[in-house]
This record gives sequence, C-alpha cells and structure tokens, in this order.
Amino acid sequence: MKVTGNPLLTGASGKIGNLVVKQYPNKTVITTVPDMSRRKLSPTQKDNNDLMSMAITVAKSYKANPRLLQRACEILQVPPNKVFRAIVKHFLLSKGEGNLFEETDQEKLDKKTAIALKKIIRTEIPDAESFLFGDRAKGIHTTQSDWDLLILTTRNYSSAIKWKLQENLQNYTLQQGTRATILLVAHTKWQTAPEYELLKKRIQEELVSLGS
Repeated sequence: MKVTGNPLLTGASGKIGNLVVKQYPNKTVITTVPDMSRRKLSPTQKDNNDLMSMAITVAKSYKANPRLLQRACEILQVPPNKVFRAIVKHFLLSKGEGNLFEETDQEKLDKKTAIALKKIIRTEIPDAESFLFGDRAKGIHTTQSDWDLLILTTRNYSSAIKWKLQENLQNYTLQQGTRATILLVAHTKWQTAPEYELLKKRIQEELVSLGS
C-alpha cells in the first residue's frame, strides 16, 4: 500500500507492529511484514542457517573468554570492538576449520593435564567434585599459571589424605612447569561455614568443572 501526503507519516520509517514504513522521494510506502512461518527452506538454506548459528555461538564464546578474545584479535588483526563480526565472518568462510578454531599444542596439553588431575583426585577421593578457579577458570592464564582446584566431597577427609593428594597433583603438574594448589572441603561445610563465605562469593561465578 502506498500513502502520500499524510502528515502523520512524515519522516516515519521502520517497523510498526506488523507494518513496515519506508520513505522514498515524494512518497511513503507501507507494507506488511511477510509471514515466514510457512516458508520452506532448501537443504542449502538450512545448512547456511545452521552454519550462521554456529558462527554466532562460537563468536560469543570467544568474546566471553579473555584469552580467546586476545588470540582472535591477534590472528584476525582487528580491535576488540570489531572482533565479534570478524570471528563470525572467518567462521563462515572457513566453515569452522580456520586456524583460529584449531587447538594449539598448549591447549591440547592443558586439556590432557586437566583430565589427568581429575583422575588423580578421583583415585584418592572417589566422591569428589573438582572445579578450577582463578586465572585458568577465567581464561586469562599463561602457560605457567597455577592449577587452583576446589575439591568438594560428601564427607570430611583427614589432613594426611589432603597432603598426599596435593603431592600427587603437584608431581604431575611440575612436569609441565606449573603448580597445583587445592582447597579440599566437604560440600556442606563449603555451603554453610562462615570461614568460606568470602572466598565462596569471590570465586562462585568463575568455577569451571575440571576435565571431562
């Protein structure tokens, strides 16, 4: 539908409800928003939509991780305020196989270490839930950053068990030039004891499950 000379629409443009208003020289055009609910996509269109969805998900994850964000800026040669679109574009062009999305040797080593540490913990304490906190959990770690571990258990364990576990974890991480520090505490005590209240508030949002 075309409307001309209507003072109520002078300068108006954009979407209003299910109507779209567009301004052209000497006329204002109003159209309805097309109904896409019954639109049938071809296999190619579906693949492209899926790829775009994946690209956006990956870009969001990179934006949320300071280390990955810095890496993306360096590889794509863009500032942080332009990196989101650059990641999406790179993902679409490479179909998710560009060098930006490949694990580095250090990332592979860190993943292997995390799995090994979880295995060591479970060997000594089968009921343990293990979490990373600190720089490694926040994604701002270096190759020498400590492995800060919160280990929650269903019951209390002796100091002897704690020191034995600390030693076993330390022996493994020292092979990669890093250290392991642990906080071993019963789950109920972690949730209720005043002595942990400040620490819990500080690290609660950054906790990441250890290994897979």
